[in-house]
Amino acid sequence: MPKVVVVSGGTSGIGQKCAEQLTMRGHTVYATGRRVGTDELDHQVAYKLVRCDVTDQQSVDKLITQVMDEQGRIDVLINCAGFALGGGVEDTTVEEAQRQFEVNFFGTHRMIRAVLPVMRQQRNGSIITVSSVASEFAIPFQVFYSASKMALDGMMQAVRMEGRAFGIEATCVNPGDVKSGFTEARHQAEGCHPGSPYYDLSMRSIETMKKDEMAGLNPERVAGLVCDLMEKRKLKPKYFVEGKYKAVMILKRILPSQTVEKLLVQLYLS
Repeated sequence: MPKVVVVSGGTSGIGQKCAEQLTMRGHTVYATGRRVGTDELDHQVAYKLVRCDVTDQQSVDKLITQVMDEQGRIDVLINCAGFALGGGVEDTTVEEAQRQFEVNFFGTHRMIRAVLPVMRQQRNGSIITVSSVASEFAIPFQVFYSASKMALDGMMQAVRMEGRAFGIEATCVNPGDVKSGFTEARHQAEGCHPGSPYYDLSMRSIETMKKDEMAGLNPERVAGLVCDLMEKRKLKPKYFVEGKYKAVMILKRILPSQTVEKLLVQLYLS
């Protein structure tokens, strides 16, 4: 059966590929982004593009009202909006860290909170949040991105338990490195400059991340998993896209935390 799907962050990367694939499968898709309306290509897609800034409650409420007025229901919410902030703890201001959480965590919270009353009244619905394997590890010099994803995964665990009595399913998809515009859009803390004592280390770590991302998965593969999950009646708490990360999670449980920390240092700072 065709479903009504809302995709936040649906104008680029994984979100855009989700919108494209779901439309090809016959679903009604509302893809959102805060810059919708400023791009000449906005009117050349087969799905609905709607401006929505996940950091603005009125913008989120307006989106949900529009979808309900036009469709009368929302079957699936796919959360893809987010960005990465590079820089160490000392080099990152509180305001910069707050902005990271405002988009990645609180923006997702706004979207979930807006659709839950709809799904609760329908007695069904699915919420799929694109998180990251960075939620499993504190990545040096991308700490606030990791922290925002850790918080996101924790919230989704609660959504699963709280929504179960109302027929609402929820899950996280935790991809690793993905080749997309996400890399180019990475923000860098203002304090992360050549005058910082952390600069060389931070650049080493950030450049490693960029290299891994540019050699990473195509966003189509992640979107394919998200679209397949949308058809399932029951969802697991988390899904890892690549088999190697399933193995990493097993090793994380087995290895001492100090060993895991040493491996992260070798990976990003050696």
